[in-house]
Amino acid sequence: MFFWYLGVGCALLLLTLGPRRIDYRLALLGLVLPLGDVVIRILAYPHSRLGVHLYLHTFAFALVLALAVMTFLRGATARRWFVVPMAAVIHLLLAGMLGDPVGLFWPLLGSHFATLPESVRLASRVLPLSGGDIVKELLGIAALVYIAFAFGLDKPPARKDFLRTGTLSTRRRDGGIPAVEWSGSWPGDRGPDVFGVEEGPGSTGQGAG
Repeated sequence: MFFWYLGVGCALLLLTLGPRRIDYRLALLGLVLPLGDVVIRILAYPHSRLGVHLYLHTFAFALVLALAVMTFLRGATARRWFVVPMAAVIHLLLAGMLGDPVGLFWPLLGSHFATLPESVRLASRVLPLSGGDIVKELLGIAALVYIAFAFGLDKPPARKDFLRTGTLSTRRRDGGIPAVEWSGSWPGDRGPDVFGVEEGPGSTGQGAG
């Protein structure tokens, strides 16, 4: 699956952190980064019965990402890139890794990853072949389409701004699908500067005086 992680993962980040607090370009990267296990499985273990939840589907991988960000980056750059390990953890939750604690907490609880049952083929773990997987992919696509239209990404100005900054516009669209209107009181929204101070979580967007 692919769009399930992108769409639902973006929706979760949007609901918790708001549209302008993180770089959604990096969030999208983090949401699909664990899918690199598919390449590892095919190239490194072509004749095994392993599934596709390997090294990148572990908390250890997310921890390495977080440590790398904190070690090699500083200031605003580090804060911007920290969304990558956060998004990777969301991928683990959406992939159902809580049901595989040995794999999730590798190598603490064991050094072996889960293998495929004899009746299951690798393709079924990669492609949305079952009815449930197809529904998940459609939900992910629907979430991405709604977010794109709600935040005006079908319009060149908002799309260019997103590609440049990675943030989503908080302005309501004129006509068409109603956009989500975010106020400064939204816990994750960081609004414009007010008297030289950027709004933080819980701000009402009103200056002192």
